[in-house]
Amino acid sequence: MTTTDSGPAPSPVVVASLGDRPDEAPDFWFELPPGFLEFDLDEDPEERMLRTAEAIDPLFADATPVQKFSLVLSGEYALHTMLKAGAEHVSTCMYRMADGTLSQGTLAVLVERPAVGPVVQDRMGSAKRTAEQWHALYPDAEAALIMLPYGPSALCIRDQDLLLPGALCGLDEPVPATIRTVEICVPLKTGPGAALFLFMTEDVAHWDDYLTILARILETVSVDGSDGLDGVQEEAVRPA
Repeated sequence: MTTTDSGPAPSPVVVASLGDRPDEAPDFWFELPPGFLEFDLDEDPEERMLRTAEAIDPLFADATPVQKFSLVLSGEYALHTMLKAGAEHVSTCMYRMADGTLSQGTLAVLVERPAVGPVVQDRMGSAKRTAEQWHALYPDAEAALIMLPYGPSALCIRDQDLLLPGALCGLDEPVPATIRTVEICVPLKTGPGAALFLFMTEDVAHWDDYLTILARILETVSVDGSDGLDGVQEEAVRPA
């Protein structure tokens, strides 16, 4: 990993949990490393963007206005995309890489809980089917079956050439961007359904650094915070 600082001042590691209702045990827990800030999903978008811009100024004082604008715009676009998809958790990270590059990424977690289904699901079969479906849907993407400490999961990494809506930042014209996205589908231990971890960034040049960060997050996924950090193993998925 080549990050030299994590943007916001280091703070205690955040533990996030998701559940159907506050009085229920969460489906799972995971930890966010320093450098990640969780979004208030109910916050006014304009206020959020202003707060983000204010946070960037002192952290990246030598950045050009265009660089700062790009960080704010890409982060807000990613957040809008994830909220529309039904995200239950969204956080952002800001880093200055070892080569001085300013970098930003957005993480979201969505949880699918079907109304009916087996109490104990075939998690290996579910993860493998998802990886094979991704392989068929996105032939140019990298699809794989991976083993987390939590259990079998599916992974998909792909690039998307997009036009980000300039209206998010008061522009008349859309802004072109290449977004790299990684999706990790984690079948739940607690019943039918799965959690989807989704990470997006424009900083393709430092993708290896982000894979290291994401691996650290995925290693912490557990039912009660005690599954351990045994590493992430990957198995290539072939077409069915």
